[in-house]
Order: sequence, then C-alpha cells, then structure tokens
Amino acid sequence: MMNLTARVADTRARLDAGERRYDIIVVGGGINGAAVAWLACHNGLKTLLLEAEDFSSGTSSRSSKMVHGGLRYLAKGDWRLTREAARARDALMAHHPSLVQPLPFWFMHPPGGYPKPWMMQVALQIYRAFAPGCRPGWLSQQQLQEALPYPLHQIEGASSYFDAISDDCGLITWLLQEAVREGLDLSHYSPVDNLLEKHGRCTGVQAQIDGHPMPITSGCVINCAGAWCNRLTPLPGNQVIRPLRGSHLVLPAWRYPAPAALTFAHPEDGRPVYLYPWQGTSIMGTTDLDHDAPLNQDVAMSREEFDYLWQALHALDPTAQEDDILASWSGVRPVVCSASEHSAPSDASREHLIWQEPGLVNLTGGKLTTFLETGQQVLEQAAAMIEAPLREPELPPVSQQHEAGEPIGAATVCWNQLEHAIEQQAIAHLDDLLLRRTRLGLLLGRGVHHHQPRISLLCQQYLGWNETQCQQEWDRYWRLWERYYSPQPFRCSNV
Repeated sequence: MMNLTARVADTRARLDAGERRYDIIVVGGGINGAAVAWLACHNGLKTLLLEAEDFSSGTSSRSSKMVHGGLRYLAKGDWRLTREAARARDALMAHHPSLVQPLPFWFMHPPGGYPKPWMMQVALQIYRAFAPGCRPGWLSQQQLQEALPYPLHQIEGASSYFDAISDDCGLITWLLQEAVREGLDLSHYSPVDNLLEKHGRCTGVQAQIDGHPMPITSGCVINCAGAWCNRLTPLPGNQVIRPLRGSHLVLPAWRYPAPAALTFAHPEDGRPVYLYPWQGTSIMGTTDLDHDAPLNQDVAMSREEFDYLWQALHALDPTAQEDDILASWSGVRPVVCSASEHSAPSDASREHLIWQEPGLVNLTGGKLTTFLETGQQVLEQAAAMIEAPLREPELPPVSQQHEAGEPIGAATVCWNQLEHAIEQQAIAHLDDLLLRRTRLGLLLGRGVHHHQPRISLLCQQYLGWNETQCQQEWDRYWRLWERYYSPQPFRCSNV
C-alpha cells in the first residue's frame, strides 16, 4: 500500500524546486477528485491533485455511507440512472468487499401508509431486473418483532431488499493510495486561489503550497471542488448550486440495535428516515433541507434537525435516552438546479453536472456510488483537450488489508490500523486521523478522551510532534469536535 505521507512531502519539495508542469491538475480531494486522479494516472497522464483542506473533508466524509443501487431513481422514472447505479454498486461489492458490504433494508409499512405493501413489492420486482442481488422479500409483523426490541404495534410488516454500505473516507483513501502507486502527485491543505489564464484559455492554477503562493501550469485543469466549485468559475446558464444539508446521529448499537437499515415514516412529515448499522454503531438519519449558512464555514447540525431526528428515534423506541448519543455529523450535498427552482429538497435531482471552458473541465453534484463512471466522463472531456488517448475505465486494485489487532475501546478500529494511518496516510492534524482516516471521533465520541495518552505517544513517534504540539492538536481537535460533531445542542466542558 502506497505511503501518502511520503508522496505529499515529495510533491511539495519538487514543486518548491520548480517542477510545476502537469498534464492534469485536479482541484478537490473528495470522491470525484480522487476518482479522476486515479483514472488520469492509470492512463499515464502526469497528474497533480490539490485539496484546500484535508482529503475527503468536505461532502465526501459526511455522506450517509450508503452505496445505493438506484431504487429511488426508479421511483422517479429514471431507468438509466437506476441501471448505472445498480451496476456500479454491484461492481464495488464484488471488487472491494472489505470497503463496500451488502446491507439489508427493511421498509416498514404502517396501516394506511404509502406506498402500500403491494406497490412496494411490485417496485422491488421491477428493481430486481436492474439489480438481481437486491433479493426482494417480505417480513411479517411477527418476524419483525422477533428480530427487533422495539414495539411495532402500528406496523403491518416490512418489504425487504438489499443495498450496500461503506466507509466513504475509506473509499477515497483507497483511490488516492492506488493513484499514488500509478504516479499521482498530491498535496492537501493547499487551496487554489484562482485559475491561470492566457489568451482566453485556462493554463493552470495559483495555489498556496505550505503557505506560499505558487503558479502551477497544466494542459487541463479539472475542477472537482463540489459545493465549492463555483469559487473558481460560475455554472453555465442560469444554473446554481443549491446546498442541501443532511445530518445524522451516532448511537451505540447495543442500545439501539439495527440488524438492517430500518426504514420508516417520520411521525411529523412522513419522510422516510433510517436507523442502520455502521462500523459497530447505529446511525439515525437523515435530514434534507436547504443550507443557508456561508460555505466558508464548517457544517453543524441545527437544533431543528436534532429535534427532528430525536423525534424519529423516539417514535421507534419510546425509551430512547439523550445521553446515549455518541456523536453527530452534518454535510452539504452540492445539488444543481436552475436559479428559479423552488422544489422541496427531497425532490431535487441528484444528477451531476459537467461543463467545460478552454483548458478547464468542471464537475459538481453526483453520487458516491457512481464515482468511476462520473470520473470517466470528466476525464474523457479533459483528454480530448490535450489529445490524450484513454483506455477503458476500471476499478483500481485492492491492496492487502491489515489483520485485526487490539481494538480501541468499543470501536471496530484497531491500534495497528491507527498506527498505520499515523505513519502513512498524510496526517497533518488530529482531526485528519480521528474524524476521517479512522472515524474514532464518530465511533467513540467523547470516549476518545480515554485513549488520548496512547494516541499522543504514537503521534510523537511517527509525526515528530513534541508535547506542546500534541496538546495544541488536542485543543484544536476538541474545539472542532464540540462545535461540529458533538450530539447538539449539548456541550461538554470537561474534556
């Protein structure tokens, strides 16, 4: 497995020495940027990826973690998108089963609810033609009650089928590591200030590398900055990015078991909400509303969203206790729409948008499931600009996984995995390590505090931090966690 830490250091050293010409510059280190970078390198193109913050720190680390096969697109009549998503999901499960696993979904039907059981069964049989592995079925009220500890007096039964679940950050780290194996240069905490232009054509970027402004040239720039892509260039026509916020609660699985993704109607507005298993915890989500705060600020759950999710959880389990909540997360989806659109957030299209200008290809929107297909579409436009031949897209190889070791508290993460991340996965700050590379900040919440001394020793060993730097990083981490990942609206003052 390739060492991201060493490659980032090497990239910055060569940029500083004046090696600043590339075939492709990718702006954005989320799932789309990582996919484009892998595909470009796999095609022999000299490629640089620049990320303003940490890799996967924007939308891509804050998804619902579900790798959908396209059932919701089928309900909207989008057969093409359903087929594409189902094929992409099945390919990921077959190719990398340690990162993308099948997940049963149980869609619970209350009396008089919509869709009615027969409607859902018909839809699932149609869906089966696109996704044979969905395995549609039916669970009676008695079968549900035997499987769940929650009272289900108002449930007739559940339609069952299979989709998939993943660690979104794990997918991105895998793609970046394999792209580095193919020659990718990359640098995080390296914001792009603006595009370089000559004779009406984009010729590169002006970026901040180690805090110093630096012009870097390329045959083509690919803007994969997601919800932030319009900082570099406006969207075409009258289209705009409509940021939609989704938030989730992280709960202990022993207290709120979820043997499947339990799908039920929210008691307030009837929207489908989920309680589902993820990395040894249970997740309650998600919300879907317009995000009106400036995008130069991080994203946190509002009190309104907390109350909404808490009401849903309490409807499923009336004995729910607020003190059980481990953590929360919120993210912004870059949904593209016309400036005059006023549809409900849940009805807004999740289709991606690709547009180009001379020397520049832009991408925003899209889905976690179809990153390879979207990345190939983008790269084809970039390759045409620089007259580079492309091979058929394929998923990168799967590196050998680490054997299980000593778990860290109640988390599914082991100490040897954390040590490997510190040493080889480009850790600049503790939040890189605890919120994205290992997810301990979500899985243990404030319980991370109990492991602080041992984590500090490993950071001193591999990152060269002294005790003062360690304390500064812990202070930074807890400020970020309390503001953006704590189970709001609660605050803890004694960590």
